[in-house]
Amino acid sequence: MACRAVKYLLLAICPALLGQSLLREEKSVVVDGVSEVWRLVWKHAPTPVCTPDDADAFTCPCSGFAFGEKGQLDLVRIRDGNEVERLALTPLFRDVPADPPEAVVQRWERLEQDTITVNALVLQRRVRARPVVSVMNLVDYDHDGGTTEFFLQTGTLPCAKHGGVVIGISAKNPHLHVFGSLQHPTKPLYLRKEQWDALRTSAGPVRVPDVTCGDHGALSETEIEVQATGEGIRAFRIEYGCEANNHRGKLLGRTQL
Repeated sequence: MACRAVKYLLLAICPALLGQSLLREEKSVVVDGVSEVWRLVWKHAPTPVCTPDDADAFTCPCSGFAFGEKGQLDLVRIRDGNEVERLALTPLFRDVPADPPEAVVQRWERLEQDTITVNALVLQRRVRARPVVSVMNLVDYDHDGGTTEFFLQTGTLPCAKHGGVVIGISAKNPHLHVFGSLQHPTKPLYLRKEQWDALRTSAGPVRVPDVTCGDHGALSETEIEVQATGEGIRAFRIEYGCEANNHRGKLLGRTQL
């Protein structure tokens, strides 16, 4: 009861005081020539995950998430000082170092030299002195001319493969949304970061390795083919058999994602 009273008192004195710690990131975005603000906002104070004093921070599941935070995360769109849209991001996360699954976002970058730091307190101070990692790196993934989308890592695949989705708005859908494929426009399209980057930089269809023969015991090899078209993102998974010595074999199939 006393804590609740203190909370209300703080809000009365300075409404922004409590909310400030919930703001993960804020970016100015130009949409159709109009400037607006996008914010990543925690619903409640996040908790640390893959921390400098945690040995798991240097393992594959924490790759891309160390040194980070976890909690319930929303993307909020503000225009003329008013909230016009809010998109819940937490349900997108899977294969994350959190149980039960929550949104996990890196706060400070993990560097290779961190593994040889003996003193945990020294490492913690060093990490906290680093700049906060930017999450909303806005680019034009769908080639519609607007830099209004960003990649969000939502999981880590074996080993240290960063998978995720692209979020933003597009010419075809001017509302905040998770990008899907041409085949499944309302279903989030999960790809690895390098596959999304290949889509962004390619003028036509491009193939990117997904799983190679022998990778963690894989018995087939797959590639992802992606292309940005005027209708949407066309994506395929192409599978090949594996022969002796982990060499690629014959084509097994082509599936539209």
